[in-house]
Amino acid sequence: MSTATRYASESHSSPVGVGAGPRVFLCTAVAIIVVITAVRSWIWWRNDAGISFASGVMITMGADLKNGAFYRPLFGPAGYGGTRYLPLYFCLHALLLKLGMPVLASAYLLSTAAIILLIFGTFRLLRELGVEAWLAACSALMLLAASSVQLSLTTPQADGLAAALNVWGLAAIVSQPRNGRKVFFAALLFTLAWSAKVTTVFGVAAAFIWLIATGYKRLAGLLAAETLCGYLVVTGATVVASRGRVVDIFKACAAGGADWKFILSGPMRMESMAVYTDPVLVGFAFLALLVLVFLLFSSNLLRSLPALFWITTLIITAVIFGSPGTAANHLLDMQVASVILLAAWVAQAASPMRRQLGVGVLALLTVVAAISLSRHVQTWSRWYHPHQFHRVVEAVGPTSKPILAENAIIPVIAGQQPYVIDPWMVQLLRTHIPGFQEPLLERLRNQDFSAVVLTSGNIAENGAQGWFDNNAFGPGFVAALKDHYRFAQVIDNDWIYLPKSEATQQKPN
Repeated sequence: MSTATRYASESHSSPVGVGAGPRVFLCTAVAIIVVITAVRSWIWWRNDAGISFASGVMITMGADLKNGAFYRPLFGPAGYGGTRYLPLYFCLHALLLKLGMPVLASAYLLSTAAIILLIFGTFRLLRELGVEAWLAACSALMLLAASSVQLSLTTPQADGLAAALNVWGLAAIVSQPRNGRKVFFAALLFTLAWSAKVTTVFGVAAAFIWLIATGYKRLAGLLAAETLCGYLVVTGATVVASRGRVVDIFKACAAGGADWKFILSGPMRMESMAVYTDPVLVGFAFLALLVLVFLLFSSNLLRSLPALFWITTLIITAVIFGSPGTAANHLLDMQVASVILLAAWVAQAASPMRRQLGVGVLALLTVVAAISLSRHVQTWSRWYHPHQFHRVVEAVGPTSKPILAENAIIPVIAGQQPYVIDPWMVQLLRTHIPGFQEPLLERLRNQDFSAVVLTSGNIAENGAQGWFDNNAFGPGFVAALKDHYRFAQVIDNDWIYLPKSEATQQKPN
């Protein structure tokens, strides 16, 4: 019997049964998570609570494409471009917009579809790994226990879609019989995952190592070659469709201003971000680390696809956090990899005690997550008010002049093309391109904007100038805003400033 055949036999061997108590405990805990997720999602969708400035960037790119602009230049007549996103997600969003869907409703539909696809993909992968249907289903839904997955559901970005395609690629690789057709399908899925999020390469890396370790060297080489060809096709098509603009954009923006010292701090930044924003994920990841140590001592590490997937995900995610501006949404993949590793290990447990203990621990961790999420249900409805962005647009009023907003979703809702897609990129690129922010400052001085809407706070507050100088728009922005615009009103988190000349014109003679 070959190594590959023996491994497949071991992975799909009859599992040891689990008693009714642990099974009911886990199913109940997962059901609670699902209910809380539904309540939370309804509140956030109804209030537009998850439309962060990063979501605004992604939505704006979809709106730009719907209007015929694919990767606007770093600076041009329409204003400032600059982004590190690959095109699949915003192309899908542009398609929904072309079909006539509202901007925010289409964004929520896409993010929800991505998480549903991720859950079903995780279920499919676990079933291919020999996990029973009930445990695979509970584990797939257990993904919702992490704040990063909850965030991806209600905050439209590409993370959920990339993770879903990545997991489906792994499911294609592990399914029997393994042949060139399955490898081609997996390579296609891995390519699509990469075209949604440029850092999503850990799935194909884990699959490549696992195929070699289990005796499928020819298929491993085929997977690497076909996936690389897929990357090149996507890159070539993107360069051609953008008329070469994407090359200049990624050359300027891809590193995000990182240096070697910052890159080396990635693991520590990742840890602190996880502890602060997603402690439940830390629990899952710690348990997965213990399983990894067990596999290491049992000499089964390289023959375990879930273990390899967890390792490659950990390494690449740590590298991602070595780039400035990396946020908690990038932790989603660690939750996916941790749940897959834990579920596969529990399913393959040789002793009834280890198996029942594993199910019980997963259930307990899910209950902890449910308690943590449930504490915020009431506060969620108080933090935000319905139609916040629409109220901001109404407050500004009808205008032929552009609205400058820290969150680009506001001018999009107003039917405009945002002058600045990503304020963070403006302050970054001005360090490499002399005078890059001068056109923006000149427009402020000329009061060319009908309104300026800031999300990070009132410029009169302590520390506000430092924030905008170092994180949004760049030096000189606050001074120009103070000199030529006045504070008008605040709506939830949005501070609205109007031109001072309008106030002068309204004064009686």
